[in-house]
Amino acid sequence: MQLILFNIGLISLLIQVILLRELAVAFYGVELIYLFALGIWLFFTAAGAMISRYRIATAGAMTFAFLCLAVLLPLDVFCIRASRLIFAGVPGAYLLFYQQLLVPILALFPVGLLAGFLFPLAATIYINENPDKERESNDKIQRSQRSLALAYGIESLGTLAGGILSTLFLKFDIPVLSATLLGSAFIALTPLIFLRKTERSRPLVHSKAWKLALIISVCCLVALNWTSWLDRKTIGWNHPHIVESQDTAYGRITVTGLSGQAAVFENDVLSFETEGTEGETFAHLIALQHPHPRMVLLLGGGTEGLVEALRQHPAEKIDVVELNSKMVQMVSRHMPPQRQRSLTTPPVRLIFADPRDFLRHSGAYDLILVAMPDPASGQTNRFYTREFFQACAARLHPGGVMGLRLRSAENIWPLPLTYRMTSIYGALKSVFPHVLFLPGTTNIVTAAATPLAKDAAPLIVRWQSRQISARMVRPPFINYLFTNDRFQEIRQILETTVISPNSDIQPVCYRYTLQIWLSKFFPRASFLDVTLPLPAVLLSLAVMAGAFFLARSYPSIKRIFLAGVAGFCGMILQNVLLLHYQVKDGALYQDIGLLIACFMAGMALGAILLPRCLSLPNRRWGGVLLGGFFTLTILIYFILIRDGGAGLLLMACLLVFTGFFTGALFAYATLADATEGPSLISPLYAADLIGGGSGAILGGLLLIPATGLDIPVQIVSAIILLSFLVI
Repeated sequence: MQLILFNIGLISLLIQVILLRELAVAFYGVELIYLFALGIWLFFTAAGAMISRYRIATAGAMTFAFLCLAVLLPLDVFCIRASRLIFAGVPGAYLLFYQQLLVPILALFPVGLLAGFLFPLAATIYINENPDKERESNDKIQRSQRSLALAYGIESLGTLAGGILSTLFLKFDIPVLSATLLGSAFIALTPLIFLRKTERSRPLVHSKAWKLALIISVCCLVALNWTSWLDRKTIGWNHPHIVESQDTAYGRITVTGLSGQAAVFENDVLSFETEGTEGETFAHLIALQHPHPRMVLLLGGGTEGLVEALRQHPAEKIDVVELNSKMVQMVSRHMPPQRQRSLTTPPVRLIFADPRDFLRHSGAYDLILVAMPDPASGQTNRFYTREFFQACAARLHPGGVMGLRLRSAENIWPLPLTYRMTSIYGALKSVFPHVLFLPGTTNIVTAAATPLAKDAAPLIVRWQSRQISARMVRPPFINYLFTNDRFQEIRQILETTVISPNSDIQPVCYRYTLQIWLSKFFPRASFLDVTLPLPAVLLSLAVMAGAFFLARSYPSIKRIFLAGVAGFCGMILQNVLLLHYQVKDGALYQDIGLLIACFMAGMALGAILLPRCLSLPNRRWGGVLLGGFFTLTILIYFILIRDGGAGLLLMACLLVFTGFFTGALFAYATLADATEGPSLISPLYAADLIGGGSGAILGGLLLIPATGLDIPVQIVSAIILLSFLVI
């Protein structure tokens, strides 16, 4: 049964990764839906765990659950891809708000219930069949508790393996559909492990289960031969003129083509199309601000036509840094021949690296263009912070110019958009004395340590001397940008609006991006105050303190509270550490499997080792665990406010310790002052999942966007201190 517990952890994480990746594409990479789905998954698994409390722990029930999971997983993937058609959505537009919430709920409901249903059943069978139980204490309850903690640790080891396996799928660019079919085949074969041991009791039933499991697994493996065709058909539901599509570690890249024009979508969001002028407009307007741009650095945007435009300026060296090598290789095949040649011939050098990491070791440049996506997520916000602009300024020659672009409304900026623009403007002004916004549907932003041209005349002279050939950027257009009413209006808005600068630790920009998204469905959301009021936090902590104090008199409730605290605090700290690593080191997608594996390894160690090391009274062990957990939060807080690089080794160690205290606190909850024994398996496991789901939703959707990375750590520290009231 140990292998079954291990496989349950592995399967649970694998299903979670597959469905969350599909939901991310179905909802255009909006992190609000993504984080909502993660929390919903944990709540449904908690509900499944509670349902299993009322079922007899039998091999038949587990077999049925595994086989249903194997069938439902690929069906879920197809339903998510067809969600816009099912709800009759407008191509390229968002579904209605309630529909966006309903799709992840419907998609995750059946598989989440089944995944949560399995662990308590397997744990109960494992406890009852534990071969070492005769060598344990004569106390039956104590023996059951130790087995529950060990079962939780074994499941955590399976989750660790699932994290590593998911990373390998990403590393080798295995399509989501292929991973789905392989996962379904593995899930269908898993019950055969214990059916072999129990087939004598009900041979007819088990014979049918054997046949059904083999049929499902064989069908999934055979279907692997048609994954390319299935991918093209199902992705084509949303892209009728699909030419090619590929799943990469950074998202799904899709290319469509019609009448010689190609369009590139990343997570179904239009990145660019080959006939547009946005790339050349951005490149020319920034390059014309420098009198002699010989050394040029382009961060992103290499396939959008920026390189063609930059080659018309007197550049002796153009370094193009791209994050996603698979995307560039795939998209390049569908670009016009002239654009393909511009990326592969001197003076252009194509480099695949994280832009922030590249800046640490690069040389100096006259011109740095930041062509990264808008700060619409935690992943992209890191390219619009004060710390990133400082890194750019450090790599500019004297008189050098940095440029970026920000998509916006051309005429009127609603409040959230105004605050987002002002937060970036404030971050730029804290580094560069001179910042210039040129208005449009895409604002062209230039920053420098020396004065910039604030009228069109110098730029027009340079345009003529360099003999620029462009479809849009011509003298009348340049003159219009500097003389229209919006030029002065935007300048006044940016200088009079007071908002905190966007930074790594305080991602102000990300907060208002979420508000902009909500205002698409609820216009009044534009006027909401998204800051977290201190009185509300203090009141919540006070209520929590009262609940913890009252729980002292009820051993069962006390244990459930401790399990919930373990899940909640562990999830928030994990999210904070992962985001901090992403911001500072930019290799989260590359290393996320390893980092999550470190967290799960720590959980497994804590859950397995704590019961074996109990020599102090339970009350003292609780104090030791909470004290260690609190000390860890203080250490994490000082690492955050120090505002330095995280480093893979340091982050891995912090995640191991975070996971250790999370798993150990859950194990302690299963052991402390027990009176019910096995009857609390489902409630304790459900409490841990509910705590994790609450941490995912409250932390990812409220605490981190509204307060940054440091305040959630302080709140976790306060909750851990309050937990002393329970013990």
